[in-house]
Amino acid sequence: MKFQLKTRQICLFFIAFTPVIKLFMMPSIIAEFAREDMWISSLINLILDGVTFIFLLIAARRAKTNVFGLLEDNFGKIGAKTILAFYVVYFMLKAIVPLGEQKDYVELTLYTLMPSQLYFLPFFGVAFYLCVKYLRVIGRSADVLWLLTAVGLIILFALSIPNAEFEAVLPIGASGIKNILKGSYYTLNWYGDCVYLMFFIGEFDYKKKDGIKIFISYAIAALAVIIFMIIFYSVFTSIAFRQRFALTEISKYTAVINNIGRFDYVGITFILFSNAFALSLPLYFSCRILNYIFGITKKWIAPIFVIGIQLLIMVFLTQFYASIESIMKNYLGIFFFIFGNILPIVTAFLKNKEKANENDA
Repeated sequence: MKFQLKTRQICLFFIAFTPVIKLFMMPSIIAEFAREDMWISSLINLILDGVTFIFLLIAARRAKTNVFGLLEDNFGKIGAKTILAFYVVYFMLKAIVPLGEQKDYVELTLYTLMPSQLYFLPFFGVAFYLCVKYLRVIGRSADVLWLLTAVGLIILFALSIPNAEFEAVLPIGASGIKNILKGSYYTLNWYGDCVYLMFFIGEFDYKKKDGIKIFISYAIAALAVIIFMIIFYSVFTSIAFRQRFALTEISKYTAVINNIGRFDYVGITFILFSNAFALSLPLYFSCRILNYIFGITKKWIAPIFVIGIQLLIMVFLTQFYASIESIMKNYLGIFFFIFGNILPIVTAFLKNKEKANENDA
């Protein structure tokens, strides 16, 4: 059996792509509710994903087919396609807010003098290119981009730590459990990264101890997010909720920058490059699912539909973006939780027909 991914690539995938998506607008949203306990809100979501991760690793170890075959074996073709149709909706919704915040970041932060929607449009060309490729391209991208993500984060952390007042996160739990849980709920859209592992089932040769390696990689990415949250609040404290783009703000006040210029933009550029691929992932898996549901063989058809919808939202629904963002945060958290955590956990309890037949025999 020929596998499209290697275990190494899956490990690097979670290091390269899952932290960067959370470094722009999300920290300010959590800070609005949880304040100094924002890192606890993030930790709760990361633990939920971690638990889901464990169940998905069990499913990956047991399965003799990919997730499409696994669902077919247990629910039939119609049932599998119905479930996967909901995942198209899930991925499409999951992409909207991160794309919108990235678009605003590019226009309002990198091009403050002459902001224009045209500056962000090349992203859709990158996304289209990825969406017509096989899964192995995602693995090869992870082989390269994990280094950019790691170096970018190290630069930002190194420049930010001198200005951080870490006692600002004390006392732990001062915001109260209600506000901490609100911070978790309103940011569920940015989590649920474990769902990608569900679509990696059967696409790599699962060997002994591979589960430990993959989980450690996820833990490294989760640790990077927690460190970023702690530093972010330690730098801005009570005004953290006003810093819409945490990535740019967190390091710009360091003395080194005052002497040599915005050296932090080296790290920011690295992260932006990785983030272009991370933003494309929900679109990529939407296309992959659509190809399966409708039996599409020409790989450019699904990307035109998927990317076309996102392009229309980003270009023509700009005036409604605040309302869209509010709906995502206030009302769709449970939807993201169900499809990002609950259903992936269920895959650990699904049985492959081939195995069932062997047991019956």
